This record gives sequence, structure tokens and C-alpha cells, in this order.
Amino acid sequence: MAAGGRRKRSGREIAAFTFVELLVALSLLAAVSLFVLQGFIAGMAQAGRSNERAAATTLALQLMEQIRGSVNPYAMVNIVNLPRTPLPLPPPFDGVANPTPHTFQVAVNVVQDDDLSLATATVEVYRPADVAPFVTLTTVLDDK
Repeated sequence: MAAGGRRKRSGREIAAFTFVELLVALSLLAAVSLFVLQGFIAGMAQAGRSNERAAATTLALQLMEQIRGSVNPYAMVNIVNLPRTPLPLPPPFDGVANPTPHTFQVAVNVVQDDDLSLATATVEVYRPADVAPFVTLTTVLDDK
């Protein structure tokens, strides 16, 4: 048998691989493909988590802009202290929409500082199964 898996037969060279060589090559290809497939699966999972976080951040920004954009945000937030609530939200936050397929719960917490005439509004977005907030945004409002 000649080198490289080629055999001589009646003066002609036949270029062919042996069965063992094919098995080794296929097992190497399968091992490399497995690592590539795991990388793709991890990348798709990361993209899904990133998409969910972007949707939650957009929802929190909508709420925060609605608070800041009201006529008197200090008075509005002073009235509304929203516990953890699933969407759709009650007034005055009923204009907030979630166009994504992800389900979220939202909480608005307010801490007032009467000495400085300030209020700190915190918007927290939760995934339904989680205890800790998924996204938290905080702003300071004054009454002027």
C-alpha cells in the first residue's frame, strides 16, 4: 500500500480513502461542528436576552417620560405610587404600551424630600417570575 491511502492495482493508481480514514475525518468534522453549534445556540440565547432587556428598558423609558412630561410631575408622582402591576397599566399610566411579545410587570416608587421640595421617582420593570427588578430607572423631580 502506498502512502496516503492509495493503492496500486495493475499499474494504475487509484486515489481513494480507506474506511478508517473516512471515520476519523467524519468524527473530527462532527466534533468541530458540535462546538460551532454550541456557539450559535449561546449566541441566539444572548440575542434573546438582549432583546428582552431592550424591550424592558423601552417600557421603563416610556413611563419615565410620561412622568417627566406631565404638567406637574411632582404632583402627579405625589399621587401615584404604583405597586408591582402587570400591563396594561391603570391611569395615569394607561398610555404606556408594550409592543413586544415579552410580558412585564411595572412598579413606580416615589420617595419625597420635603426639605428640598424634591421627589425621586423610580420605575422598576420585572419579569413575572423574578423577584428582583429586571430594569430600574430613577429620576429626581422638583416642584418648580
